[in-house]
Amino acid sequence: MAQIMEKSVGGERQTNPIITTFPSLWSIFWTFLKIGAFTFGGGFAMISLIEQELVQRQRWIQPSEFLDCVSSVQLIPGAVAINMSLFTGYRMRGTVGGLVAAAGVALPSFVVISAIAAAFGDFHNSKVAVNFFLGVRPVVVGLILATALRIGGQTLDVGWKWIAVVVGLLIMFLFKIHPIAIVLMAAATGLLLAD
Repeated sequence: MAQIMEKSVGGERQTNPIITTFPSLWSIFWTFLKIGAFTFGGGFAMISLIEQELVQRQRWIQPSEFLDCVSSVQLIPGAVAINMSLFTGYRMRGTVGGLVAAAGVALPSFVVISAIAAAFGDFHNSKVAVNFFLGVRPVVVGLILATALRIGGQTLDVGWKWIAVVVGLLIMFLFKIHPIAIVLMAAATGLLLAD
């Protein structure tokens, strides 16, 4: 488990979560298995749970590293949940950590979907399933919003970043431009403005 190191900065003691011992592969697998078992609504809802577990609770990953993982996941093809688990697992224990995390997060979905396919031919039309998803959808929106607010609080520390958010939203909603194009435009702007 991660240990909390204290250091003195300008005469004040500050707590700085630094990984001094790496989590075991079993700990990574079990953590991601729980995340995969209790996430509804896809990868973006899962980001909130991953951040809560790895950054806030376990302190296995620094907040800045987590933001790097979230940014990187947006730029590569594939399922957000799998990519996020691969990136964060890799940050903690290298390639094996990434594969273990991805296996943990994917296993619950695989088991549940296999059971549903085997037992219920018309599951998506059943009243129980419909009511279940009606209850889950609002919570998924809340999870995604909570993640956006937490990441925004850590990232939007100067005025130009707020301007970038507003411009990105306006472009997406007014001109119906695909989010990938907006991300690529933002990346190009960042490269042009880099020191």
